[in-house]
Amino acid sequence: MLRSLYIVYLRKKKTLVAERRKIHNRLSALGGAVRTVSLIGTNFGSSRGQVFRAYIYHDCGQSISHSHIMEGTSRTFPYTIKFVGLLGSHSLGRNPKFMATAVDLGRELVRRKIRLTYGGGNVGLQGAVASTVYTNGGIVRGFIPGYIAARQVYGPTYGAEYTVSSNYYKYFEMNHVVEAFIILPGGIDTMEGLFTLISWASEGLHSKPIGLLNIDGYFNNLIKFLDDAVRQNFMASSQRKLFISSFFIDELLDKLAFAKAFPGPGASYDEFVNLGALDLDLHL
Repeated sequence: MLRSLYIVYLRKKKTLVAERRKIHNRLSALGGAVRTVSLIGTNFGSSRGQVFRAYIYHDCGQSISHSHIMEGTSRTFPYTIKFVGLLGSHSLGRNPKFMATAVDLGRELVRRKIRLTYGGGNVGLQGAVASTVYTNGGIVRGFIPGYIAARQVYGPTYGAEYTVSSNYYKYFEMNHVVEAFIILPGGIDTMEGLFTLISWASEGLHSKPIGLLNIDGYFNNLIKFLDDAVRQNFMASSQRKLFISSFFIDELLDKLAFAKAFPGPGASYDEFVNLGALDLDLHL
């Protein structure tokens, strides 16, 4: 789990190799790992379109000042998200891995102290996640359409229940409070919610990352569809980048947290976690 980031922004476009090596050595001496990512400077107060290289040091339990190392500024970002919205089936499906992974997701949300918003009820994959979070002391909030709540189609809701007029307003209220979405395997209702979020993103109504927990490759065809839509110019690449996928819970949550910390188009999670040595020959 990535807990925090310590970032140095280079003001100069070019930095001598010796200076970069000095930065690397000073950060490495503190322990942990040093990584690089490409960033668009507009996200951090610089002139539009200017690309920076950021030296990132994470998993350090202390704040450090870089002013004595190089010209620039430093900021600390909490590497966590506080509230996620969950979409997924109110059925368990046939694959036993779906249920097992849903329970594991709930445990990991509790471990990371991430609050949960979901579609209400106590059944299916959504119910499994909500039950795990709630019974382990986590905070849960459920939004459910009134006509469904009245018939108790999905059973009682864990945590606080909020009644809304329709599925549309369920997604609207969830989007209002969460910082990211996690999508579990599901059918028509799940896809309705997912594509509602896609539509809102295309209209500029939100830019929150959407994480597909690709259990046993369930979303492979959907991911291919999204990629094809971009290739055929039916979907903007900026919208496609909102969709993050992983087979693994830890990685998916880390990717969502990274997308929150670095919303700009230049940020690369894959580059950040690359275990290779720091590239000291980058053109900055």
